[in-house]
Amino acid sequence: MINSHNTFSPLKEIILGDVDIHSIKFDDPRKQRRVEHIFTKTKVELDNFQKALQEKGIKVHRPKQIMNVPIQTPYWSTAGTKIPLTPRDLFLVLGDTIIEMAMCEQERLFEPFYYRDILLEQFRQGAKWMAMPLPRHDYSEYVPGSDHDVPNQDPIIDGPSCLRYGKDILVNTRGSGNSLGFEWLKSMFADRYTFHEVDIPGVIGHLDAHFSIIRPGLLLTHHKKDRLPKLFDGWDIIQVDPTEDKIISQGQQEVDSRVQDFDFENTVLSVNCLGIDTNTIIMWDHYKSETTLVKALDKHKIETMFIPLTYSHFFNQGVNCVTLDLHRDTPEGLVRY
Repeated sequence: MINSHNTFSPLKEIILGDVDIHSIKFDDPRKQRRVEHIFTKTKVELDNFQKALQEKGIKVHRPKQIMNVPIQTPYWSTAGTKIPLTPRDLFLVLGDTIIEMAMCEQERLFEPFYYRDILLEQFRQGAKWMAMPLPRHDYSEYVPGSDHDVPNQDPIIDGPSCLRYGKDILVNTRGSGNSLGFEWLKSMFADRYTFHEVDIPGVIGHLDAHFSIIRPGLLLTHHKKDRLPKLFDGWDIIQVDPTEDKIISQGQQEVDSRVQDFDFENTVLSVNCLGIDTNTIIMWDHYKSETTLVKALDKHKIETMFIPLTYSHFFNQGVNCVTLDLHRDTPEGLVRY
């Protein structure tokens, strides 16, 4: 059953996202043809990603499609639900518990339904399953503060706003979460985990676009050592140059929030990797050309599996984003590092 405490213990079971060319319809036929081309190629590449994981002995789950229809609530309406490409955003796995998170984007309200059968299977096998309160997203009288503030109306935290390291959980409340979400997590799990709020200039949004724990004592990041959480004091740092990622991201055209993550400014995909074990990670194939990064990984004896996803920058999604680890081989006694 579900058992995941970190990002590096041997991976045994995972969810991999998907796309559906029938789920999004645009009035502009040129836009429709372009997105259908992107979806068709991405579908093939995700299926190949699944095969690569299975060849490593990893059990892979995929979402089922649901009807993508307009959404109407007492407070807002939208054209439909976001595509099921990024399970990492929707859920947080803490040990034997999977949590449906309260997302900062309105159009993701019913997105967890794509994964409902997977969660039911895990629940029947003994996993604990819970959900944050549904946010109202009633911003009719909201007065904007900082561009990166999420209104503190209801608890909101995206899954990758949290970074797990055994009993220590880093939580970012800027850009994709709020202080009520942080307090909700603490109220539910304070007896099992120590939560650390991240309050560092320049760290906005999902933490897996800023830091990846490769193994205890080794961190992948594009931030300088003096801009890291105290949890990483004394760690070895593999420094990523974000320049090329940011250039590519800034050149992307916003098509639809049901397809893309629009936070191009704060996302560095070369930081976003998936750990298979303490010596193996997966990155997108185009980072093969980042020779400085590849040499740094080699220096630390990290084997890198390169998997193609041609339109990763269009979607603005990294390897970690499109996956969610459900089971890692971690004995309960080793979850405190």
